Amino acid sequence: MANFDLLWVIYITAGLLGLITTLLINYWVIRLAVTHALRTHARWLGGGGNHR
Repeated sequence: MANFDLLWVIYITAGLLGLITTLLINYWVIRLAVTHALRTHARWLGGGGNHR
């Protein structure tokens, strides 16, 4: 019974660590994308907007 309890704790801990890691990576990727978009938009505005 003790072995089952230990495995359960390990599985829950691994799952939580995986979830937290996934959320942190997603946050980092979205933040990079937004930062890039804002820089591109500022450069586009600085260049006079939409040239056709």
